[in-house]
Formats: sequence, structure tokens, C-alpha cells
Amino acid sequence: MTFHFDAKSRDKYSFEISRKSLIMRSRFTMKVPKQSKNIFLPDNFNSGLSRFLKSGWFWVIGILLASVIYFAATPLIFITKLQNGEFFVSQYRMAEDDFNHPRLKLLREREKLDQVIASGKSQFEKIVLLRNWAHNQWKPSEKFYYPPWDAVEILDLARKYDNRGFCAQHAIVFLQACQSMGIHARYVDLPGHFVVGIWSDDFNKWVIMDPSNNIHYEKDGIPLGGRQISQAWWENKIRGIFKVLSDGTRKPVEKKDFDVYRAYSIDERANQLSEPVRVTVNNVHKTLSHESDYRKYPLIGRDDLVIGSAFRAWKNAGANEFHKGRPESADPDDFSYAKNQIILFLARKYPQIGRVKIVAEPTNSETFQEICGNLNDMGWVSVARKEIFWDLDPGRNKLECRVRTRFGWEGPIGEISLFYKPNLFKRRPPPENPIEKPVLLTEKRPS
Repeated sequence: MTFHFDAKSRDKYSFEISRKSLIMRSRFTMKVPKQSKNIFLPDNFNSGLSRFLKSGWFWVIGILLASVIYFAATPLIFITKLQNGEFFVSQYRMAEDDFNHPRLKLLREREKLDQVIASGKSQFEKIVLLRNWAHNQWKPSEKFYYPPWDAVEILDLARKYDNRGFCAQHAIVFLQACQSMGIHARYVDLPGHFVVGIWSDDFNKWVIMDPSNNIHYEKDGIPLGGRQISQAWWENKIRGIFKVLSDGTRKPVEKKDFDVYRAYSIDERANQLSEPVRVTVNNVHKTLSHESDYRKYPLIGRDDLVIGSAFRAWKNAGANEFHKGRPESADPDDFSYAKNQIILFLARKYPQIGRVKIVAEPTNSETFQEICGNLNDMGWVSVARKEIFWDLDPGRNKLECRVRTRFGWEGPIGEISLFYKPNLFKRRPPPENPIEKPVLLTEKRPS
């Protein structure tokens, strides 16, 4: 390249390019005003560009840019949290009386149990109030006529004839009082003692209640179940466990308090009103049914009485004492038997329109009435059906669901959280043919 300076016109600069270089470059003349800076392309510009195009960085940047564009243009829906209830997997089906059984309705109305639990703020507090009520109905006696497993009959005999039972009768009255209020409960047999396990929707677990002594047990503010207590005894881990009275008094437990829990069995049946319990009295097998004369019932302290029911014993690892002659199980699912559960499924996604189909399935809830939902913390409402079509907002979306029973109890909460990213280059159109009316949450309920 050669430069020629025109001395006759000092206000101009010209760049002349030799003819040979026209093969590679085009000739140009640039005129600029006086006092302006030179504008030029460096000699190595084209060679540097060529090297960049041939280098790997060009392709890396290109791929990254294409990926960003693709991601921005692609609508996405994915799960960020899924909290479900338990599936029913027990080897047996727990038998319960219909909670609307005439004897249960009579018990609830005659004993004014709604007033008994009125001051309780939660389901668990109401259960403790029922336990306290059952405990205070009579003082235990060591000699009495053993009546059928019927709370009304037990109460009548205690009040009319001073026929006062012991721990088993307290347990029966308490359990059937719970059933009359729509609360699931089961009998728990221990060496020399009889208590009740109640299903707590508040804590999503079975909790031991001892109506005879009017106590339950807690650790770190959480009430304990029978297997937990039995394991604590065998492993000698009782530190931090308290026995809690109905008035809220808390006392640290001693190991001897748990001696009776060294062997733990549950009764698979809580339907003794419709199917009276079978007993053996002085080697004679019979059904313990109502008698017109209570003195025909077995007399504790005189007769040899054996209760026959479908008890299942917990086979605790490390334990060396069990209830003999009973089916044993080391499977926790046979004892957890979770009630009033909700299972949430992401059944289908429609990313282009930002919609999903959620299926909310109640499980192991005999008194199920409806599903309640809470969308993005906007408050609990009734869900019209199990299939929920949900229009998502960009970003995080949360849906909570739970079972509501005919007795007004609300089960443990299930949750599904989704993240939705729409196509950032186009507006989400409304569906031309809606699959289903999206808003399926009606009848606002208080939180």
C-alpha cells in the first residue's frame, strides 16, 4: 500500500491503493473535515476476524446464544416440591363400628360430649378433654361384673349399681366416645394394662392415650405412639420424655413408667358394638352380649376370663418379650395405618397454555366428605372434584390439599409446588377450546 500526499489541497487527505492490491481490497478515498482524526481499519483486522471464526470460541459462544434463545422460547413446567400422605399398605384391614351407630349417637347425645370438647381449640385438645371426661366417670374397682364392650352399658352399671370397672372399661368408654365424634381409635393391649391409640390428624400419627391414668407421653412437644414408647423402654432412651396430664402438667418419666410397654399389641378390631367380643369364661367359649341381669356377666375376682380378639403384636428389634399366642409383625406399616391421607399426582402438563391437571386422591378415609384446597396461600376452599385444572402463574406455584371428613375433621396436608416458565417471546394465548373450566375451587372456608 502507498500513500500520496496532495500538497495543493492541504484540507484533504487521500489514500490511494495500488492496482495490484485491488485484487484483495477496494479503492476508496475518504475526505474528512479539518482537525478530524484519521479513520482506518488496521491491517490485521481481517486476519484476526478470520482466526476468530476458525477458533473454538466462536462455536462456544454460538451454542450458548442458541441455547439461551431456545430456553427463552420453550415453556417449561416442573415439580419443585411434592409432599404426599401415605399409601395404605397394611396386611390387614382395621374393622371399626359405623361412627353413626345408634349406641354411639346415644352416647354422644346423652353424655353431651359436644359440650365436653367445646373448649378445645384443636382436634388433639378435644381428644384430651374426652380422655379427662372418661377418666372422671368412676374410680376403678378390682371386683366387678365384666360387661360387654359398650360404653353406654358400662356407664349405666357404674352409676346404677356401683359396678366400677378398671383400665379396660375406661379404655372402652374413651374409645367409643372418640368414635362418636368421628375420631379413629384402636385398643392397645399391654402386660397387665389396657389403653387406647387414637389417630391424630394434627400430628399425622397414632398416639397413646391412657384414660385410666389420664395421661399421654410427649417428647419435644410431640405426642408418642406405642411403638415409640416400647422402643424407648428396650433401648433405655427415656431422657426428654414427659408424661402429660389433662391439665397440662408435665412430669419427666422414669423407666418404670414404661414397664408395661415392654410388650405391645394392637387390636385390629374396634367394632365390638356390631360384632360383640368373644370370651372364654371358665373354659366355656361365648359371645359377651347384653344381659337383662348384669349379674350374669363374668365376675372379675371369681371367674376365669380370657378375652379373644384379633390382636397383633409388635416385634420390636432387640426385644426378648412378646405377647404369646398372637400374630407378630415387625412391619411398621401394619401399625402406622395412616388415616385421612391425601395423595397428589401431576397427571398432565400443558406448557403452551401454562396449565396442569392435578389429581387429588383421598386414601384410607372412611368418613371422607370432600377435599379442601389452598392455592398459593390464598385460603382454604372446597374443591369441586378430584381432578383439578390449574392455570399457573410464571414462577413458583403452590397447591395444598387435605381431606375433610363428615365430622368436620381435616386431615394432614399434602403439597405440590410447581415452577412455570412461559415462552418469553410470545404472549400466552387463552386456550381456544378449554379442556375444562379451570376454576374448580368454590365455597370459601376460613383458614
